[in-house]
Amino acid sequence: MLEIKNLFVNYGHVKAVKGISFRLEKGEIVSILGSNGAGKTSTLMGIMNIVKSDREIYFKGENISKDKTTKLVKRGLILCPENRRIFPGLTVEENLKMGSFIRGDEKNNLEKVYNLFPILKNRKKQIAGSLSGGEQQMLAVGRALMGDPEVLMLDEPSLGLAPIIIDEIFNVLIELKKQGISILLVEQNAIKALKISNRAYILETGKIVHSGISKELLYDEKIKKAYLGR
Repeated sequence: MLEIKNLFVNYGHVKAVKGISFRLEKGEIVSILGSNGAGKTSTLMGIMNIVKSDREIYFKGENISKDKTTKLVKRGLILCPENRRIFPGLTVEENLKMGSFIRGDEKNNLEKVYNLFPILKNRKKQIAGSLSGGEQQMLAVGRALMGDPEVLMLDEPSLGLAPIIIDEIFNVLIELKKQGISILLVEQNAIKALKISNRAYILETGKIVHSGISKELLYDEKIKKAYLGR
């Protein structure tokens, strides 16, 4: 579905991502893990051509390395960014409709999002900036889903949320996987991410230092001590 080869992201003299390569198959959840500053967010921004990067990217076998961000979205690569970045002055439903501006069936996708997040339907006329943090995160994920993603990229969806809300969002990711959506998940909550993903890549200072099947990494003693806080 998606293959990344030799991705480099630099901010001036700072090398944030140093030539990493990885793949995402159809219907998989693949996690990218690592501490703050490891290069996780820069990886997603580089894939989506939001920041300047040097890489080869193949989507369903086609080289899309030179595509601009808008064209990538039209193809079905959708990013749900860190810190949500909702439009606080718009209503919940207006925020969701913005997600289908470039791609997606607005009417059908609204129904799908409301089925996944019933609380958003109850809040659809509410100003988005007045939502709780958990509801805002649901809104951010819902807005991304409005674009009919074939590849959904999520940057720290559990950040700052209560455990019960994290469980709800991760259950939605499992449901999306069942629907055949490929998910690239950037997370600091490594244990939670490994439990729902098929494979994982661990970044350290811009390089992949470990990779493998998620369940194997979850129970690897060296990995647990070094990266999972166990």
